[in-house]
Amino acid sequence: MKYNKIGELKWFYNLSIRRKQLITLLISKVISIVGLVGTGSILIISGGRSILVNQAKSELTVTEINYNIKINQMGFGFRGQSDNLAIITAAQKHSQSQNLSPELKQKVQKILENEIKARKIEYATLVGRDLRIIANANHDRTGEIFNPKNLVTEIFRNPEQIKTSEIVTWEELARENPPLPLRFAKKESLIRYTVTPVKDPQTRRVIGALLSGDIVNQKLPIVTQTLDAQDGGYSAVYLQSVRGELQLATAAIETNHSNRHQKGKNPKYLLNIPLPNTSLLKSAIATKDKIVTERISFQGQTYTVAAKKLLNYAGQPVAVLVRGTPETDLNTLLRDSLSLQAAIAVFTLIIDIGLAGILTRAITRPIRYLTQASQKFSQGNMTERAEILSQDEIGELAKSFNQMAEQLSLRQQTNQQQMQELQTALKELRETQSQLIQAEKMSSLGKMVAGIAHEINNPTSFIYGNVLFLNKYINDVLKLLQLYQQYYPETNTEINQFIQEIDLDYLQEDLPKLINSLEVGSERIQKIVLSLRNFSRLDESECKLADIHSGIDSTLMILNHRLKVQPHRCAIAVSKEYADLPLIECYPGQLNQVFMNILSNAIDALEEAMENNSIQPQIQIRTQQITPETISIHVIDNALGILETQVAKIFDPFFTTKPVGKGTGLGLSISYQIITDKHNGQLECLSTLSKGTELIMQIPITQKSSTARREG
Repeated sequence: MKYNKIGELKWFYNLSIRRKQLITLLISKVISIVGLVGTGSILIISGGRSILVNQAKSELTVTEINYNIKINQMGFGFRGQSDNLAIITAAQKHSQSQNLSPELKQKVQKILENEIKARKIEYATLVGRDLRIIANANHDRTGEIFNPKNLVTEIFRNPEQIKTSEIVTWEELARENPPLPLRFAKKESLIRYTVTPVKDPQTRRVIGALLSGDIVNQKLPIVTQTLDAQDGGYSAVYLQSVRGELQLATAAIETNHSNRHQKGKNPKYLLNIPLPNTSLLKSAIATKDKIVTERISFQGQTYTVAAKKLLNYAGQPVAVLVRGTPETDLNTLLRDSLSLQAAIAVFTLIIDIGLAGILTRAITRPIRYLTQASQKFSQGNMTERAEILSQDEIGELAKSFNQMAEQLSLRQQTNQQQMQELQTALKELRETQSQLIQAEKMSSLGKMVAGIAHEINNPTSFIYGNVLFLNKYINDVLKLLQLYQQYYPETNTEINQFIQEIDLDYLQEDLPKLINSLEVGSERIQKIVLSLRNFSRLDESECKLADIHSGIDSTLMILNHRLKVQPHRCAIAVSKEYADLPLIECYPGQLNQVFMNILSNAIDALEEAMENNSIQPQIQIRTQQITPETISIHVIDNALGILETQVAKIFDPFFTTKPVGKGTGLGLSISYQIITDKHNGQLECLSTLSKGTELIMQIPITQKSSTARREG
């Protein structure tokens, strides 16, 4: 046995679990004291990393403030210029279609040129309400339409100053011909815009707009000022082109981080150094208003880099601000700390390995064997038993497990046999109950409908048969009366008086109409009787060829009283889209029961929906031949629909969504059995809350069982 292989550690295996715990805990305490040193190293590393990430995020926030300082200064300055009398006068004359005098135009242009020089920007333009340039500081573009990114249009719609960053193409820059930064390439540019409304002092109506623009590309102060303020590192601004490409606008990185604290040595920067990849930038673009971080190594240094996207006025990302915080100080701290921790960690690891081996053999191994046996037993292997390795509490537990397994194995066999018998009996009981209810319901309904149809048919046939003769007799009498009036126009006073009393002319005109109404009414009664007979189908209980549309029409005729206008609701509209279907081999009477159940449920659902909702109730009935062997029937209502959890149980016996007393839960269950069992078809329910429910019946055109019987 494996128990004999334990050898010298047998005494430890036979100890009680309590003593094993005391010994191991005593040793663990010693190890814990030493292990705290290693834990401290981990905390220093994780804490340092966390602090560095938070520092990078904070510095990126400062970077964003530095980026926005210039645009805020532009907005403040041009808000003041919007009150300049020359600017207002030029905008007023332009809005009144008056030409500006050369002196006025030169004065406005000089103001804009001064703004460019003072603020070190590239754009300064005055635009009128017609979106055409009144005056600008660079290449004269007077009269041209100038509406970058529809910002001028927006300022006239909402007269509040706009501050935004936008992407401008090289072609637009070339048209303006502004003073460009050094080494500026012919490509798209990121520009910080301000658009300030110019208002008429008297009417306060917006009559023009002042645009200022500052190109970010190659603007080194944007990044170098950030590095100076935050003691070095890496800073950059990327723009996203109209094609979605990320391009470096401006960047700077510190080159002498280790000597930056030495007096007399100014930090030097490498300019326009891009990141080694754009994964962080793409993450910033894809993230919603959050700062993303990543550790990146480049230029021989590791940085914790934070990035955040900038949105334009339309809310689209146009640029990404990047701030890289060097990890030099953290790495130095970690290196010094880890050097001290290394020896302690090795020593602790050796002790842990030795004790772990002993504990595994003494406690873990027997428990593992017992656990494995329990898992196999729970998975259905009733013959699995636990191996007894020791005489301690775990050994006693293994013995108890084996005894329990024997009892459970015997009990499971008995339970399985009883459960199988109960399930079989329950299934048979439910099927029998549903069949009895279905048979009794259809038998009673069929007999009642057939009897009513027979009793109504006799007097109706008598009335309908004699209406023709009555019509002929009345016509003959009226013709005779007309002949009398023609050949014997002279009458006495009594006859004239009686003619006036009975209104003979109206009687001659209305009597044929009355006879015609009787004929129409009797035909209507005959159709209802025929529909009742077709629905009952007492003479068609066997599988035979039948017209599906006739069965649907008969059911609708019977339910017509429920479809009409009621005192508490409007009429329910029924639309029919019948395809050209062949005769279907089916059980006509049972299919009529299915149509009755489904249409009745649709009417009930619509009536419930109309109690508290304003809808136009409608039932759509559509038939189609979906394959050469199969047809489908769709019944669709626009009621409140059914919950998704209820759709899965809609065909279960005795399940109903109706209130207590209004439904048995057998209608759709019986219908499902008739479609699937009797006709080898499918019945499916599709429902959407607040939109309605659709029941789809698919029936084969020919029943295979019937075909086989005919061939045999």
